[in-house]
Amino acid sequence: MRRVSILAALALLTLLGGCGLFGEKSNLAPPSALTHFQPTLSITQVWSRDTGNGTGGYAFTLHPALAQGVVYVANEDGTVAAYRATDGERLWRKHLKARITGGVGFGQGLVVVGTRRGLVMALRFDTGAIVWQAQAPSEILAAPVVGPHGVYVASLDGHVTAFGLGHGEILWVASHVEPALKLFLTDRPILNQDVLYEGYANGEVVALRSQDGERVWTTVVARPRGGDAVERLVDVGQAVLGQSLIYVAGYHGNAVALSADSGHILWSDPLSSDHAMALGAQSLYAVTSQSGVVALASATGGSLWSQNALLNRRLGAPALAGPAVVVGDFAGYTHWLSRRTGALMARKRVGEGAIRAAPLVASVTSDHGLPYVFVLSTTGRLTALRFEPKSP
Repeated sequence: MRRVSILAALALLTLLGGCGLFGEKSNLAPPSALTHFQPTLSITQVWSRDTGNGTGGYAFTLHPALAQGVVYVANEDGTVAAYRATDGERLWRKHLKARITGGVGFGQGLVVVGTRRGLVMALRFDTGAIVWQAQAPSEILAAPVVGPHGVYVASLDGHVTAFGLGHGEILWVASHVEPALKLFLTDRPILNQDVLYEGYANGEVVALRSQDGERVWTTVVARPRGGDAVERLVDVGQAVLGQSLIYVAGYHGNAVALSADSGHILWSDPLSSDHAMALGAQSLYAVTSQSGVVALASATGGSLWSQNALLNRRLGAPALAGPAVVVGDFAGYTHWLSRRTGALMARKRVGEGAIRAAPLVASVTSDHGLPYVFVLSTTGRLTALRFEPKSP
């Protein structure tokens, strides 16, 4: 099986001038200065915990998982831990003898992570004990997906592999030919009933049957353009699922709405992004490759607003929290923007590490059902925030 060259990925990161795989130095345009504004939301830190070494200084993203009142976190040094959402108390911690680069996946009583060497490791959700481990074709940079009938893992070489829930045996492997040069990232598939949706570096979105990996449909949402390798990058990011539609955005590509059943494109709007979008009731929210924040009408793709106050601050993926769109930046700040207008509503720093993963939002029963926002930085700092309208 053909592997994507690590040297090619490193060369591409140098061309892009962004965060190198082994550090945070950048030759990009300087980040926008933080501007003064009148806050309309009050942000309170409820608790904060040091969970480990985070990404270990590497330029990939480790996503936390939240389920049944517990936040699960993985670190590059092999540490996986569970924290109670209400107060941050650590429930268990397991140190794996592996370098974790993909995680965390959760479901069916399992916490699943992937490693630099392509090892997939499934742990018990309540104790962290290892249930099974198995081998994927190559490096894993995306959180595994756990469904009712299997664990699905996208690896850097373009393959999607299905593993059995109870034993980790390979059920099927779906191959995909990737371009020689691509962004050093892989996005996790999205599972909807019996279909997996995955975006690829050649501009394709593919639907796979979860029971056997057979293709349901393939749709090209972006085609390479331009004269040099960087301009021709069309990596498609993680899909977002609506009622009967899926939404994707690509680097040097478009924001696109597709029929989940057929892959037919309903609308397409120019937008360059390497993050998953956030879907509201009638709007899509995206972070562009230059760290602009934009809102699109989910029905048509029409522009609703754009916010450029945070340009070049290397924003992470967005999340929706009450009236706000929440994004983190390279310096550990969370920024809260109005979902209606894009205006800045609040700002809160949670540490020095970059925030790449989309924050997690959930109500916490011990605090009268108020929503908490959980933020994980690249240094392994996990922070729970609470928000409420600011008093006049």
